[in-house]
Amino acid sequence: MKPVRFAILVTLCLISAYAFPQGASCSNPHVLPLDGVSRTFSVSPTPGNAAECSSGFNGNGKITVFSFTTNATGSCVLAHIATLAPVQVAEVALYTGCSGTGTCQGLQTGSSVCFVDGTGYWAPSETLTLLPNTTYYLRVWTPGSGMLTMSATNYSPPNNLCSGATWISPSPTNDNNACARPSTEVQPIQLCAATIENTAFYTYIVETSGVSSIQLNNISCDNLNSAAETGFQIGFFVGSCGALSKIDCQTGAGGSVTATTGWLAAGTQVVVGIDGTSGSNCSYTITAFNAIVLPITLKYFTAWRRPDANRLTWMTTNEKNFSHFEIEKSIDGANFIRIATIYGRGSNDLEASYSYDDNEMKSLQFYRLKYIDIAGQYTYSNVIRVNRNDARDTKVVFSNQVTSMLALRIIDLPANDLSIKIIDNSGREVRSHHVKINAGENSINLNTGSIPSGVYYLMLSADNYKRTFSFVKF
Repeated sequence: MKPVRFAILVTLCLISAYAFPQGASCSNPHVLPLDGVSRTFSVSPTPGNAAECSSGFNGNGKITVFSFTTNATGSCVLAHIATLAPVQVAEVALYTGCSGTGTCQGLQTGSSVCFVDGTGYWAPSETLTLLPNTTYYLRVWTPGSGMLTMSATNYSPPNNLCSGATWISPSPTNDNNACARPSTEVQPIQLCAATIENTAFYTYIVETSGVSSIQLNNISCDNLNSAAETGFQIGFFVGSCGALSKIDCQTGAGGSVTATTGWLAAGTQVVVGIDGTSGSNCSYTITAFNAIVLPITLKYFTAWRRPDANRLTWMTTNEKNFSHFEIEKSIDGANFIRIATIYGRGSNDLEASYSYDDNEMKSLQFYRLKYIDIAGQYTYSNVIRVNRNDARDTKVVFSNQVTSMLALRIIDLPANDLSIKIIDNSGREVRSHHVKINAGENSINLNTGSIPSGVYYLMLSADNYKRTFSFVKF
């Protein structure tokens, strides 16, 4: 009788899997990792209507449900959807909960986006702040069966403020305004707008006295109100951040738009603000004409607060005649010192990613990049600010990428007995060491040659002190 029972059990499991495929409801959603990787999914067989979109989104279509979980800071989540034939349109609606029957609950009306061409960027509306460490649901409606690709990432746009404006030049820069928030530095009328919702800033320097312009190409805009309310507003400004003076503004839509400034003197720095009409999420390439050619195009420059360091990350495109970066740090935002030099990769039209860990942390620090070409000319990036309420006077310095030896440097701990433990991802202790340290600086070397490759945690504890750091063993 055992084989018969086993056969019945397998049959029931197969029936259950067929009746309730992954993505068919919020009880069994596709989990969407926030890692920026595109993945392809089959549209689920669950029937349903669009939640918010109207024109072109009528009829009983198919519902596919995804879930994502925010990080500890509740960063904006930027998702990209692309439907594959025969699907042509799609709606992405955000929900905050899931009922016991698998029905999405808590529809966020302003955060639903209609993709009239079946592809584009989704982000929560400017009025919604995602909660940290919280699971949300994306309900994707399509008119029929097919395939779709989804990717998502935590994203804090670096150019949401004038002070972080992205430098542009005759080389096209790819960008979008989907996670941006409404600017308080400019007024709607200065962008030829009634309201502003998601403003992204750019800047360039006029090369020769005369007319300068920007051109937007490969434009794709989507929002809640279908095709009728998609588009963007553009404003040109001069002056310093916080005291910008309007030059001109215009609105745009379609696949390509050119906007001009009128006559300007050589050396004038121009600030450009782009806002989506009625909150439209727009992607585009932006190019400046009669603008100084930069040695690089800086796509973004941002910082992440890690337990053991401030991690600076940035991405470039179009590295031409470029030499190196100098990373500069400040405690007041005005007086900077150089802390590192990073050489360029000469990637030309390709994207290149960089990172640097600053282990010398204080409660408040400012960073900027100085990028220098082969002739010695240089330009500064935007300034980013890092607040660390968890910063302490004690400094622990070590590389978070380890091979055969973990070299630990401890500064400013008082004389004490220090316990050192290395814990693996399962919580198992793989190394334990006790050492007596002196006041001031101490150097400790831990042999890690026999530890298998993977992610580990370094736990340090002494009287009135306990910290945990992560590292990778190669």
